[in-house]
Amino acid sequence: MTTTVRRLTFRVSRERALDLDADVWYASPVNAAMRSGVTAETLADLRAAVESVKHFALGVSEETAIIVEYVYDLPGVSAEVWRAHRELCDRLSEAGLSENDRAELLLSA
Repeated sequence: MTTTVRRLTFRVSRERALDLDADVWYASPVNAAMRSGVTAETLADLRAAVESVKHFALGVSEETAIIVEYVYDLPGVSAEVWRAHRELCDRLSEAGLSENDRAELLLSA
């Protein structure tokens, strides 16, 4: 039996929520028929919201494996900076650093 893995990309940006009068994180699906996205106050909450809608966004059953990719759209941060960041994180992971150690290192650099 072959397991099909689907991929779903969300574009993430900071937006002004007029009903809350606050800045929130907004994630909109790039490659799905779902027209609206999800919002949250923190990135952790945003990822949880994406997890809750990803099967609906693709119209597939909960048993279908979905890999979610996030593309961040923040003013002043170019695609090259994001690629360099991902490469650095990959290298730190390959060097055996835990996620917490990588975060601490990046905060102290």
